[in-house]
Amino acid sequence: MKFPERISRIVPRVLRGMDINRKLKNWQVVEKWERIVGSNIARHAKAVSVDSENLFVMVDSPVWQSQLFLMKADILKKIKKYDVNIKDIKFRMSDAPTRRRLHGKEN
Repeated sequence: MKFPERISRIVPRVLRGMDINRKLKNWQVVEKWERIVGSNIARHAKAVSVDSENLFVMVDSPVWQSQLFLMKADILKKIKKYDVNIKDIKFRMSDAPTRRRLHGKEN
C-alpha cells in the first residue's frame, strides 16, 4: 500500500503540468499594456486577454485597427522584453464605444 502524498508536493507538480507560470507571465502584458504602447494608443486600444501565444486587443475604430496592425511587429518587439511567450496580437473591433467600455467613463 502506498502512503498518501503531501499536498505540498502534489500541487507544484500539477501546476508545472498545467504550465500555469507561463500563462500567468503572459498576463503581465495585459497589465502593462499602456506602458508598452503609450497612453495615446491605450486610449483607443485595450489588451483584454491572452492565451498561450496570443494577445487579444480591443480597438475603438477600424482606423486604429489598421494602424495597430501596421505597428504589430514593433509592439511585439516591446512585448518580448517581458520574456513572455506571446507570438501574435489579434486586434478586434469593440461592439460598444471603446472609450466608454475600456475606461468605464464617458468621454
